[in-house]
Amino acid sequence: MQSRRTYRIVMTIVCFIFAAMNAYRIIIGEFEWLDVFLMVVFLAIGAIYVIGLLRSDSQK
Repeated sequence: MQSRRTYRIVMTIVCFIFAAMNAYRIIIGEFEWLDVFLMVVFLAIGAIYVIGLLRSDSQK
């Protein structure tokens, strides 16, 4: 099966960037509850990709 390590790394970075953008909007005070929800969702998805990367490294 094809290795998806590069894809997981890119998706992890993208998820954390989007979470940081939402966190910035929250910090400056221009936010709605959707921004809080999206920040939590992007953090969770980024964490899932990090866990996937760590598991694929430990299986090698």
